[in-house]
Parts: sequence; C-alpha cells; structure tokens
Amino acid sequence: MSAQTITAAPETTARLPWRPLLLLSGAAFASVTAELLPASLLVEIGGGLGVGESAAGLLVAAWALTVAVASLPLARLTRRVPPARLIPLTLLVFALAVAATAAAPGYGAALAGRMVAAAAHGLFWSLLMPTAAAIAPPRLTGRAISVVSAGPTLAGIVGIPLGVVIGAAVGWRAAFALIAVVLVGAAVAVRALRLPSAPAAAPSPGGRGGRAVLAVTAGTGVLLVGHFLVYTYISPLLAGAGYPAGVRAALLFLFGLGGLAGTFAAGPLSDRFPRHALAWSAGVFAAVLAALALLGAGTAVAVAVLAAWGALIGLFPPVFQTRLMRVAVPGRETAAGAIAVTVLNLGIAAGAATGGAAVDRWGTAVLPALGTAAALIATALLAAAARTR
Repeated sequence: MSAQTITAAPETTARLPWRPLLLLSGAAFASVTAELLPASLLVEIGGGLGVGESAAGLLVAAWALTVAVASLPLARLTRRVPPARLIPLTLLVFALAVAATAAAPGYGAALAGRMVAAAAHGLFWSLLMPTAAAIAPPRLTGRAISVVSAGPTLAGIVGIPLGVVIGAAVGWRAAFALIAVVLVGAAVAVRALRLPSAPAAAPSPGGRGGRAVLAVTAGTGVLLVGHFLVYTYISPLLAGAGYPAGVRAALLFLFGLGGLAGTFAAGPLSDRFPRHALAWSAGVFAAVLAALALLGAGTAVAVAVLAAWGALIGLFPPVFQTRLMRVAVPGRETAAGAIAVTVLNLGIAAGAATGGAAVDRWGTAVLPALGTAAALIATALLAAAARTR
C-alpha cells in the first residue's frame, strides 16, 4: 500500500504498539467521516449552495472518482518523502480542503474542495496500512491492521450520525468545520509519533509480488461489486420484505455493530491463517449474500442475516489489507495500497451502478442472487491467489 520502504518492527517485539495504532485509527475515523458525511447531508448542502440534490450528489461521486484516479499517481510522486513527514502533511492538506469546503461560497468551490480532500484521502489510505504493519511485530500484522480498521467502522456507527445531528442543529458547514479541526489534531498527534522514516524504494509493484497484489486486489474488487450491488439498495430491499422504517433503522444499526465485531475478529483470523483467511471469508460472504433472499421469512431471520453480513463487511477489509501486506514486495507496499484504493473505489462505484441497473430492469428481489454470483467469482479468484506464498 505504500511505495516507501518501511522498516518493520523486530520479530522479537511481543506486544502491539497500542498508542500509535490507536492514533492512526482515530485519523482513519476522521478521514472516513469526512468521506461519508455529504451523503447524509445532501438536502442541507444542496440548500446551502443553491443547487438541487442531484448536483449535491456529485460531491459524493466526484470523491470516489478522484480517489480512484489520483491515489497511484500521488503515491508515485511522493515516494521519496518519509512516511513520518508525509502522513501528517497529507492529513493537514486533507483538513484544509475540508475547511475550504465548509467555507465555500458556491458549488464550484465546494466541489473543488471535495476533490482535493479526496486526493489526500486516497494518499493517506495508501500509506495507512503499510505503516500499521511496519510498526507492529510481523506475527501480529493482522491484529495491528484490525485495530486501525476499527476507526473507519466506528465512523459509520458513531461519526456519521453525530455529524448529521450537528448538521441538523447548526448547519452542514459547522459539521465539516468540526471534521477539519479533528483532522488537524490528528496531523499534530501523528507527527509526534516515531513513525518509520526510511526513504522510498521502487514506485510500483512488479514481478511475482506485483502479480500477487493484482490477483488479491482483483478478487477483492469483484467481491465488493457484489456487496455494494446489494448494500446500496438495502433500504428498499428491506422495505420490499415488509419491514417498516423503524425496524429497518434498527436492523441497519445491528449491521453496523456486526461490522465492529468483525473488524476485531479479523486480526486473529489473519494471523492464524495468513494464506487462506481471505478466500475463506469470501466464501462465507457468498453464503450470507445468498441468505438475503430469506429476509421475508421473519424478523429473527433478518436479524441473523444482517448481523452476519455486517460482521463480514467489517472483517473482510482488514483481512484483505493484511494479505496484501504479506504478498507485496518489501519496499513497494504503498504502491500496492494505492492500487488497492483505486480498484476498491472502482468496485464500489461499479457495484452501485450495476445494482441500479438491475433494480430498474428486474426489481430489488434479484439483488441477492447477483451479489452471490459476484462473491462466488471472487472466492474462486482469491482461492487461486492463496497459492501465492
């Protein structure tokens, strides 16, 4: 995930470095909150900028496109900057871009601010997991990545609802300004850490390690197409199964709690089964997506399926990140991460678009079958990639 050469922790280190991992997790929490907040405040943002909801929605779409396009070039351009300086600098640029969005006098300025913030977000995520892996003992890589991944999971459970409450109470600009302040604090805190400061190595993956990175990332991208194909339309899917708004909200909250549990289970699973955990997780993912066809069987079934689905989407990304770190050529982790960020964002966009086309043509009932098919393809790809040591 990073093009920098990052000096790993000695094998003899017995414990996780909790303080830096938690600070990186907090920075990731703020980053993902900044990413997702506009989707929850489209009405307020559109009204404040004098545009319709569809135009305001471009603030979300432009983010994903910018991350996909900019992550790898930025990783290459900054490969000679030590992570100890680059990560705080990236967070500071991120904060300034979010603040510029909050203060934007019009729609064009807000869109420009979002695109700069998205570019910083992509670079930050290219650096984040390689750094977490580098500062932890190699045998605990999975647990370290799991700790850092808890921040993004909590952003969906706590950060976004809190931002919506603030936006509704004092305006969307105040919510964005608060996130900017948190990002500045994260930049200062991370700068004070003793992060790796080794110089950069090669700018991109290559050879057998490069092929392994592409194989693992491609399989994961296909699985995310299947996931977001369904998840983007989970509310109408639940409504079609007969669940009223209050029950749907409770089920989605349970989904989020399941994600937090899955995130913490990912570390031990990855460290215990480093080669096969990813493919196994994809196989279980396919089974759970298939079980979504049973949502109409009753609330108890819906609770079980949504909790399991949430746990899997919490578990899968850190398992993927850990596997990626273990197959990447040493010194080329940031480039691997940048490729992952690009492919994953394209997978998310492709899943949402495919799901929309399917709903228009056949309705929501077909979504579990399509998602399951994508997850089964991903399982086959990842099982083949597991042969790479």
